[in-house]
Amino acid sequence: MIKFINANKWFNDQHVLKNINLEITKGEVIVICGPSGAGKSTFLRTINKLEPIDDGEIIVDGMYLSDSRTDLTALRAEIGMVFQHFNLYPHKTATNNITLAPRKVRGLSKNDARERAHKLLERVGLIHRKDAYPAQLSGGEQQRVAIARSLAMEPKIMLFDEPTSALDPELINEVLDVMISLAKEGMTMVVVTHEIGFAQKVADKVVFMADGEILEIGSPPGIFVNPRHQRTKDFMSSVFHIPIFDAGQEEE
Repeated sequence: MIKFINANKWFNDQHVLKNINLEITKGEVIVICGPSGAGKSTFLRTINKLEPIDDGEIIVDGMYLSDSRTDLTALRAEIGMVFQHFNLYPHKTATNNITLAPRKVRGLSKNDARERAHKLLERVGLIHRKDAYPAQLSGGEQQRVAIARSLAMEPKIMLFDEPTSALDPELINEVLDVMISLAKEGMTMVVVTHEIGFAQKVADKVVFMADGEILEIGSPPGIFVNPRHQRTKDFMSSVFHIPIFDAGQEEE
C-alpha cells in the first residue's frame, strides 16, 4: 500500500532522508521512533507529499508521487493526518470542524456531513461535546476531535505525528484508546510516537530512525527489548530506560 524506494530528501545541504526503503502493506500498523532530528516527521509528511522527495520513489495505493500527473487532491483525500498540535478551527464547533472537509472535498450534503460527524464523535466518546468550541475542550478532547475530522474523509491510511506529545499525561490514554481501536479495526497506520505501550499492543513493525536513516526494523519486542544496532540500544537505554540484554554477555 505504501512503498519507499531509495527515497532521499534534502533541506539545502542537510540530507534529512537517506536512501529510505520500506514497504507497508494494507492493514499494517507501523510505529516510527528515534531521536529528535532523525527525520521521522519529514518521513511521514512525504507520504502525502506535504514534503516532496528529491530522489527515489514513493508509491501510495498505486499512485507514483514523482509522477506530475498524480492528483494530489485525490491522494490526500485518501490519507488522514493527525499532528502534534490539533490544528482545529477555533471559530468552529467540534461538529463543524469535522463536516468542513467532507462537504468541500467529498461533496457531502450538510445533513449527511453532520450525521457522519456525530457518528464519529460518538465513536471517539465526544458526542456530548458536539457543539463545543476548541477553547472549551481539553487537549485530549481536541485531539480526539482531530482524529474524528480525519476519519470523516473515510481515508485508507492514517498518519499520526506524535499525537500525544502535547498532552498532559492523564489525557494520553484517551487518545491512545481511540488509536488502538482503529488499529484493531484494520486501519493502515503509520505512527511517529514514543508510546511503548501503544506500540507493544498494536504495532506490526517498529522502525528505528536516526540521522535520516532507517537503522533497524523489527517487532516491538525485537526493537524495544533486544535491538541489534548499537544506536538503537543506546536510545532505548537512555530515553526509555529499558534494560537491554546483550546476548554476548553471560548472566551472573
